[in-house]
Amino acid sequence: MTATDAATPYEARSSARYIDTFAGFTEDEVRTLCEVKRFLECNEGDRSFRASVEAGGAFTNEQREMLREIGIRFPPEAMALIWTAPGVLVRLRQLTYQTERFEDLPADIHDTLAGFPEMRIWQVWAFRRARMGMAQKRMVLTTPTASPAYTAWRSRRIAAVRNELGTYGWDIDHPCHAVELAVGCSVGCGFCAFDAGKLQTLFDYDAPGNRELLRGVARGMVRVLGWPSAHGMLYWSTEPADNPAYVRILEDWQDITSATLCTATARADADWVAALQGFYTRSNAPWPRISVLSRNIMRKLHRTFTPRQMRDTSLLMQQSDAEFMREKVPGGRAKMLQRLIESDDLRRINPDDDATGLDIPQGSIACISGPLVNMVNRTIRLISPCYTSAEHPYGYRVYDQIAFDGPEDFAAKLALMVERSMVKEPYAEMPVKWRDDLKFTPREDGFTLQSRTVQRDFRKGAAHQAVGALVAAGQHSWGNIVEALADDPEVGPFAALAVLGALFDRGYLCELAISADHRARHAATRPVAALPA
Repeated sequence: MTATDAATPYEARSSARYIDTFAGFTEDEVRTLCEVKRFLECNEGDRSFRASVEAGGAFTNEQREMLREIGIRFPPEAMALIWTAPGVLVRLRQLTYQTERFEDLPADIHDTLAGFPEMRIWQVWAFRRARMGMAQKRMVLTTPTASPAYTAWRSRRIAAVRNELGTYGWDIDHPCHAVELAVGCSVGCGFCAFDAGKLQTLFDYDAPGNRELLRGVARGMVRVLGWPSAHGMLYWSTEPADNPAYVRILEDWQDITSATLCTATARADADWVAALQGFYTRSNAPWPRISVLSRNIMRKLHRTFTPRQMRDTSLLMQQSDAEFMREKVPGGRAKMLQRLIESDDLRRINPDDDATGLDIPQGSIACISGPLVNMVNRTIRLISPCYTSAEHPYGYRVYDQIAFDGPEDFAAKLALMVERSMVKEPYAEMPVKWRDDLKFTPREDGFTLQSRTVQRDFRKGAAHQAVGALVAAGQHSWGNIVEALADDPEVGPFAALAVLGALFDRGYLCELAISADHRARHAATRPVAALPA
């Protein structure tokens, strides 16, 4: 399969993958949108500014002058809906996911926005942006890939993440790959749930053979997986700015796959930000994202770049001033993991008890379900998000790992990983046990499963009760369970298969055990290489 294969969805293989959310706005309206964006950044990233907002718009003369200095032309009172009618804005966000056209929103919302033209323009754009995101997410979550085995495996991982992470799990769109261009990270953000180590080695793009190696990885992604080559990132527990060839690598990846990959960075040097913007302004992609580590960095960005120049650059406020807006994901580091140990957990209560009032933190920084590639070590790890724990401290499980040697070898090794570790459908000898995070509680009419965040009841009688007990034993294969219940007058083989199939497809079974068994069986069937004479 090539990047232009007709079987590959157009939205995923071309620079037109992203809708131009600014189409139809006049230049003056776009300028206003950019200024509203900047005002909201000040509100999120500056504690003293936010205090003035919360005090009913009681801005000081210094704050008003600061807004003018960073390019905001309208008076702050133009944003008064934030402090006079916050409920209207919350309701509008909720309605965004229920209404297809902005014009179809209730009349009272239109009446309220009519008195605030700057805010209205922003809400029109935000509505359009949210709808675009919903459509794109639906496409990447449901479109089959070039590999039936990977498609089936990823579908189970998506289901598993949702019933393991709860509400947050539904927000993840499961990018299909990440490619690291270094070992370690030079930034070392204090909130990094990956606990990235100090920068050790960079992938030298200009070293002999390395550019072709990277291009070979991109070609291998296209050949083995298809459109997922367009849905990933060129970083993970690394900092993009550490590699001086990063933008050139983005361009090479785009040349091979037609994909405009995303970038998130914690560096905010003017030249670096300008270089990223120079790449991303060639398409409608809403990138890059900058993790802002201090209020001073935010101020520096606002003074260096005009609101219009930062139109598509998202500022993720990670500074202490914005802690109320952006809860950090516990994980990675010992102090962060301790918070998880001390936090609430549905598995610690009786499933019949009321869980109201429990405070369960968001549980993973990971997002990809697929290959995590390191270009320095030349390794591929197969990963997918899970709830962060002492056993999985970085918020993902590792299902397989393999090394590759060169440009052509990458595709072969990726294909081998798919073949040996991803099950398309159950087989008789497949081990059947619960996912490692689940608590099983037997019931008279079935059973209950609890992850840290979600409780699910399977209580429709004898089939649920019998299958649940056998899975909980952790010693049976798929075939054993079906055979054991085949002659049960209250269950029978078809009901057993139906219950098992639903548990498998929804990600409740332990994929680590399944992958390990499948890999062992795959190895046993491969020819043994002849020993050298």
